Amino acid sequence: MNEVDAKDIDSQLTRIGLGAWAMGGPYEFGWGPVDDDRSVATIHAAQEAGIGWVDTAPAYGLGHSEEIVGQALRKSSASDPIAVFTKCGRVWDPAAPEKVRTDLRPASIEAECVASLRRLGVDHIAGYQIHRPDPKSEVPLEESWEALANLADAGKVRWIGLCNVSLGQYHACSAVRHVDTVQVGLNLFRPADESLLEACRANGTRVLAFSPLASGLLSGHFDKSRLAADDWRARSPRFDGEELAAKLTRVDEMAALAGQAGCSVAELAVAWVLHQKCVDAAIVGARRPEQIDDWINASVREVGPAVLSAIGQLRID
Repeated sequence: MNEVDAKDIDSQLTRIGLGAWAMGGPYEFGWGPVDDDRSVATIHAAQEAGIGWVDTAPAYGLGHSEEIVGQALRKSSASDPIAVFTKCGRVWDPAAPEKVRTDLRPASIEAECVASLRRLGVDHIAGYQIHRPDPKSEVPLEESWEALANLADAGKVRWIGLCNVSLGQYHACSAVRHVDTVQVGLNLFRPADESLLEACRANGTRVLAFSPLASGLLSGHFDKSRLAADDWRARSPRFDGEELAAKLTRVDEMAALAGQAGCSVAELAVAWVLHQKCVDAAIVGARRPEQIDDWINASVREVGPAVLSAIGQLRID
């Protein structure tokens, strides 16, 4: 990515991007029932609040999340449309849609891109990303990455990126074509690979931190009893038993720090992620407009060294 392209992506990448996973509705990793009108209103509220991009994926609700983003784009009255980042490599069989599987063959990626453009109703995608590598795949990741590079050359996508990759995978793809963005999971309960972050910084790759609220645990409002039966968290061991109890104890301690700082737990949690070295932006999920109010000021929240250190002591790796 040359200097002009770097300035271009930085102008689009506001420090916070809106995550649209939970807008996808029922599927294997759904978040329970959704209200599509409310989801569209959430995207519009994000635009009005100054968020410049939304992150989605075909796998989120088997195309439904992308369709909702497309609806929001068509109904938006904003002068500057929100940029769309989406993904490829996770597909499903329409005859058996209950299971999402990985397919990183170049032909499949090209077909996915066409389908995403149709669902989104756009002529190009701002950020196109490999959702996750598959160690069982017979296709080398570099070949899949070259398929994304070809889509960029064809003008169908603007920037290309990787999600959930190791340092070795990042370097292998970088040898083929510059990696514009890398998504890493990062929050109080999920550390990122610092060597990967350092490599991204050295190579001019923008780091996008997803799940800064730990899938709602750090929202300050988490209550497992309110989860729908088809919410993936209701079935996950990460949200059960002693592990959940230990995490909620840390959230209570985080709430005390947030009270001292005069902000919400969610705002402080996102601000902490944004203060981590090498992080360029955070992807924060929402499906109701009022959820955005809880953390939108995280991008301008100053967090002093003492508070950063205190939060760091609460980490569970």
